[in-house]
Amino acid sequence: MKLEEKRKRIDEIDARVLELLNQRTAVAREIAMLKTRAGLPIVDGERELDILRRLAFLNTGEIDDAAVSRIYEVILDESRRIQSSIRHDLLEQAAK
Repeated sequence: MKLEEKRKRIDEIDARVLELLNQRTAVAREIAMLKTRAGLPIVDGERELDILRRLAFLNTGEIDDAAVSRIYEVILDESRRIQSSIRHDLLEQAAK
């Protein structure tokens, strides 16, 4: 396979990863609404550790566990940011 073909394959994979990240974000938004209605905190440190442990267990590829953890720390941070924003908006609407 030529370089351009490999790059095209990478572009296709990146598009799929982005689609999955947006799907994950949509679910995180729904979770934020459920947590807010239930009065639960946005951050669940134990759940986040469970996610990282599960991913390390599932990881059988060439990317090392530390790299997976770094990537998911960013993903989890973005989920917390989005959930906090939704919580703020829901509480603000409820106060009106």
